[in-house]
Amino acid sequence: MTRRPAFWLWAAACLIGTWFAVLGMAAAVRTFPLGSIAGAALLAPALAAGVWSLRRLHPVRSHPIGYVLLAVAWGGLAAFGLALRTNGAFGAVLGKTAGPDFNAAWGASIAAPVDEELLKLLGVVTLALMAPSAIRGPLDGWAYGALTGLGFQIAENFLYVLNTIVLTGATQDVNAALFSFASRVVGGAWWSHWAMTAIGGAGLGCLLGRASRTGAALAFGGVVLAMALHSWWDAPVLSGVLLLPVKGAPILLTAIVTYRLARRHYLAHFRRSAQAETAGGVLVPGESHVLAHRKWRRKERWDVPGGEPRRLLARLRATELDLIEEDLGGLEHDPRDADRLRADIADLRHRLNACPSPRRVAGHGRAA
Repeated sequence: MTRRPAFWLWAAACLIGTWFAVLGMAAAVRTFPLGSIAGAALLAPALAAGVWSLRRLHPVRSHPIGYVLLAVAWGGLAAFGLALRTNGAFGAVLGKTAGPDFNAAWGASIAAPVDEELLKLLGVVTLALMAPSAIRGPLDGWAYGALTGLGFQIAENFLYVLNTIVLTGATQDVNAALFSFASRVVGGAWWSHWAMTAIGGAGLGCLLGRASRTGAALAFGGVVLAMALHSWWDAPVLSGVLLLPVKGAPILLTAIVTYRLARRHYLAHFRRSAQAETAGGVLVPGESHVLAHRKWRRKERWDVPGGEPRRLLARLRATELDLIEEDLGGLEHDPRDADRLRADIADLRHRLNACPSPRRVAGHGRAA
């Protein structure tokens, strides 16, 4: 991965974004250390819980933690830091052209959807360029878009902790941090950046998984829809606290519907591919049921002796899942990879059955 130019783009963007974020927040952090520590202590578990939840939303297997951290880092460092500068520049232009009153009322709903969504979604594209197999369809795009948005959301929430401390007179730093956490995480996290960017990411996943006119149209539509929902959230309408769930519901509902459609697309391909490989003799009858469920794969591993047999079984299952997903596409897709994976499966199955007390894997969560 480090040999790819996209990796160095990711690293440079994260460094530049971190620098801009430090310049923008360092003074407040030094001035309000107790509130900053309280805010960070509250947001860190929220970030961990969000990452865990979004990884588990994949119906078959969790996304690789390395790719997940790359996406979160882009959102929290690169996109957030760069957005601090681009939003300021965009707002200055609006203020000069449309007037300060218009900018104060509508500037956020015009500038932020363009700057922030494009910067966050650029992280999804960068990840696909770094790891061509990472994004093979709308479900992967949805997940990595959501993770990028989550990173951005946590960084922005920390900035709002600092802003709340200032707005409340800087007399109750910890209380201000708790208030900001309650309002933006407990009350507002359900329809925030993760949901908006997940929608745009799903559209990009259609194009990154398999380039076509339909994929390009879906990508364009997903990005525009994410921007529109972001603009709706920032617009000065339905701004009362009690109305925020009403305002946020369309964002959350759209993210859920997008996820369900992407999930259905993935599972339909999973079943077709598993059936084809079973008919071709690569998979053992019943094995696709084990592959489709985490709990059966976990149970199966414990039914196999520890050591080399268990390691071989884990590798066999991972390779079988790679084969089933291989035909989804992705950047730099090579049709010859399927034959290589089939050969690897045959070799792993032979080595597993050759172990002492051989367990010939037959499916249904158990060894035969």
